[in-house]
Amino acid sequence: MAPADHRRAMSEPTPTQPLRGVRVLDAADEKGEFCGRLLADLGAEVIRLEPPGGADTRGFPPFAHTPSGGTASLYFGLRNAGKRGITLDFAQPAGRELLHRLLERVDIWLETSKPGVLEALDLAPDAVLARHPQLVMTSLTEYGRTGPYRDFEGTSTTAFAMGGMMHRSGAADRPPCQAPGHLAYDAAGVCAAFPTLLAYYQRLQTGRGQHIDCSVQESIVAMVDWSIPNGSIGGAIVPRNGPGMYPLFKCQDGYVRMIILVPSHWHALLAWMGTPPELADPKFDQFFERLVNMAMINEKIAEFFGSRKQLDVCREGQRLGLPVTPLLEPAQVLDNEHTRSRGTFRQLELEPDFPVTLPSGFLHLDETRVGPVGGPPAPGQDNPAIYCDELGVSADELAALRGQGAI
Repeated sequence: MAPADHRRAMSEPTPTQPLRGVRVLDAADEKGEFCGRLLADLGAEVIRLEPPGGADTRGFPPFAHTPSGGTASLYFGLRNAGKRGITLDFAQPAGRELLHRLLERVDIWLETSKPGVLEALDLAPDAVLARHPQLVMTSLTEYGRTGPYRDFEGTSTTAFAMGGMMHRSGAADRPPCQAPGHLAYDAAGVCAAFPTLLAYYQRLQTGRGQHIDCSVQESIVAMVDWSIPNGSIGGAIVPRNGPGMYPLFKCQDGYVRMIILVPSHWHALLAWMGTPPELADPKFDQFFERLVNMAMINEKIAEFFGSRKQLDVCREGQRLGLPVTPLLEPAQVLDNEHTRSRGTFRQLELEPDFPVTLPSGFLHLDETRVGPVGGPPAPGQDNPAIYCDELGVSADELAALRGQGAI
């Protein structure tokens, strides 16, 4: 029986850990760490493979000051919570042999090497699958492993721009805006997780794995709004319109967002506002009439909301059946009654004896929140357990590999 099959026989899936028994070798950089995090949340054993000394993303901001006087990356912590950790330099021959021994014992390999790097190491996808036919190998790159842009340098921001989303972001009279954080990279992680799981499911049926080529740019293209299909019909260019017809409205202590679409929304809002004479004309029951008079209508709504508190506006609006919600600051999200009730956040150790609040997962399964129960691994914390206890590497061999910089 193959090692992966034996492991599943010993560790069966459960309703709240559907990927329990699945083993993932996560050698991804910032383009793919979120993919491994999602698989870990669902119960997979995800082994974060970092170069000796740790991954570059351990140096990504924002940082938290630790009790030991150092700093720890919240970026790394969020995307690597719940994973195990080993170090390995598979550019070295000794490291490559260890990599092959690891690939014999995992179901999925996540990697983000630039096109051509693996080929130079005799690790091209076809060669890897010839040696490890059971493996699902998922590659995440900026623009994909083929095509004229395959060797282009890129970042999350450039992918956001190349995917068409930046053109749509911001006010029409100002330069385009980028999304905060690393939206394109995290979107690619989500997009990669879905076909990875489908390929693994197919492997269960056929016994054979496959290679998945995921492009960060195409992940953004897949998420883009109607501007791309609209552009395909006559080449129309969809302008940026900032807040557009549904702006933010300022209250005494914050902002709210409200969208009025159907007549019942409009009538409820009018009654709430006391039916101002300027808005009483029945023609405003029609969306088009409200659209062409939006500046005047929004001015009256802003006057009405401006003397009220943010949460009072939202509670009364929701009671009336209106889609009005607060614009919450991060601290308010943490202290929100809804996120508290659903267990959206939990305390996880960023390093020993240093707990921080991180998102606890993205799903409830059987009314149970699924997500990490531990923080991110320290660099190489599981080297002895995986290399020595599992692969049979002796302590002397491990020390020699460490001296060579291979682990």
